[in-house]
Amino acid sequence: MPFVAPLLLWPGFARAVRARDYGRAFTRGIAWAALLSLGVILFVRWFPALAAEGIVNGEAYRREMFSWIETGVGREADWRQFLPQHLLHLGAFAALTAASGGYLGLVLGAFLTSYMSYFVASFAAAAAQPVTGAIVAWVPWSVVRVLAFVALGTVLARPVLVGHLDRFGRREKVWLAAAGGGILLDWWLKATLAPAYGELLRRWLALGAS
Repeated sequence: MPFVAPLLLWPGFARAVRARDYGRAFTRGIAWAALLSLGVILFVRWFPALAAEGIVNGEAYRREMFSWIETGVGREADWRQFLPQHLLHLGAFAALTAASGGYLGLVLGAFLTSYMSYFVASFAAAAAQPVTGAIVAWVPWSVVRVLAFVALGTVLARPVLVGHLDRFGRREKVWLAAAGGGILLDWWLKATLAPAYGELLRRWLALGAS
């Protein structure tokens, strides 16, 4: 699925990037990510066994997140553990995006979004109010990360799409600065809010179990 999912987005995304219409490319990317997440959540809701087998890293990530919620201990709450992974994802995303005009970056984005959405759907199923539970389970730093990655991808995709290395002008620098700020905000929010947010999620699960 991650290799196929970008097919609906990429042609329009690429046209917008070639035209330096980064706002339109960004809007398309965010809408695509939201619809992809919703699709995965519904898939998990209706076909949980098939989703558990078919979504790569879905079950492993669900177990990791539920363990953190229940115990307060884990990579999610320790910047020394999560930052290397974030840097790896960021580097891979930047390289794949720049090398493929954005397409392989979207493939990686689809992979990451899918297993995060698997956790969201699993949390919603365990919560007392599934719809609200799904909203709460999309932790704020992950939402910021998606926004930042899409902003970064709109600029890094351009050189391959136009066939040469452009000098980045003011417009590109603004988008790169926004993406960089979003990435730093993601890390800061996760490092500072994860303990309290984990407690909030734990309370939601307790309400669902009662």
